[in-house]
Amino acid sequence: MVVSLSNPAVTYCTQTHGMAGCAAGSIITLGGGPATPIIAGAPFPLVVTGGQNTGLAIKVNMAKALNLNVQTQAITSVNLGAADVLTAMILPPASSTLPSRTLDFIEDVTGIVSSVDTASQNLTVQTATRGPITAVVGTTTTVSPNCTTFNLGSTFMCAKQGQVASLDITLNADGTFTLLDYDPLGTTAGDWIEGTIGLPPSSSTQFQLVTNDLFLNPSNSLINGNLELGAPVNITLANPKPFVVDTKGLNVPVTSFTGATDASILTPGQTLAVHVVSFIPPSGATLGAADVDFVYLRFTRVTGTVASAAPPNAFAMQSFPSFFGLTVPATVQLSNGSPSTNFDGVDGATGLVSGQAVSIRALYFGPPTGSTPTPSPFSAAKVRVP
Repeated sequence: MVVSLSNPAVTYCTQTHGMAGCAAGSIITLGGGPATPIIAGAPFPLVVTGGQNTGLAIKVNMAKALNLNVQTQAITSVNLGAADVLTAMILPPASSTLPSRTLDFIEDVTGIVSSVDTASQNLTVQTATRGPITAVVGTTTTVSPNCTTFNLGSTFMCAKQGQVASLDITLNADGTFTLLDYDPLGTTAGDWIEGTIGLPPSSSTQFQLVTNDLFLNPSNSLINGNLELGAPVNITLANPKPFVVDTKGLNVPVTSFTGATDASILTPGQTLAVHVVSFIPPSGATLGAADVDFVYLRFTRVTGTVASAAPPNAFAMQSFPSFFGLTVPATVQLSNGSPSTNFDGVDGATGLVSGQAVSIRALYFGPPTGSTPTPSPFSAAKVRVP
């Protein structure tokens, strides 16, 4: 298989030893050249018959694509054409909690709802980077607690055109998508920035995000293409409403995040979605700046190893990237109801064993130590064992 890749870029930072987050002023985006790597190893050569549907996942080994200067912590080049950066696997994975006759989880597809067909039970979300995504309601589709918060009921009728929403979906064998969970973030279209906190907040009202997604108003956007993914942006809280955890119905601990209005509770590694009320585009070395009036805690992706397992409700995770400043095992809360934590690479929490490499997509509430410790720092929407 030949894969064509263009305009790769990586955003990174350097760190001060013993400190969580990035060193001030060290966030850099580095680009690379186009590449056309060839995947020649398993599962190729691949034999298929007429009318057969086959799904493939392309896996990217970022460590092999990046050249790192260990002394300076600087990434010196990005090469997606390097040997063994890309590999492939046949879907579905051998072990998972996927529903039958599905190939993979496609999670956190977020954008503006462009259409809702209540008769056919499907909806389309227009994303900033992945185009339009249409999903059909299934027998196990759930809606998040945000539906009742917005007084829109607890069924698919919650979905309305013009909403800002996040979808968890599955990829079916025929290439269509089935809706697992519908999660409205806003009842009307607007501009939202989702990003990761890279630095400790600079004041009670100001902090910085590294942009990882955008949900833009289809008309009269304040951002209007003037903020790139991977770019840092300065955020100022402007008469903010109380902060909200986007739980999607998962089990979460009681924390100081819910109801807060002060940036001092935020910590590096958290992923936030913020509603933009004004925006100044970046210019030269000056970062873009946004005033925001609403803050959601959203889902962080992080990799480590299993320290210990306590199925079905939790496991302990360790060996986090130093960026998080987590030096002791941290508890990862799991959910077993509806919705439940999804598993990829194992059949469930009982498949987790000490020493396994593991990645999670989880709400991150902050470190388990310090003046305001969080006993269960993570609440996982997905657990993946490579």
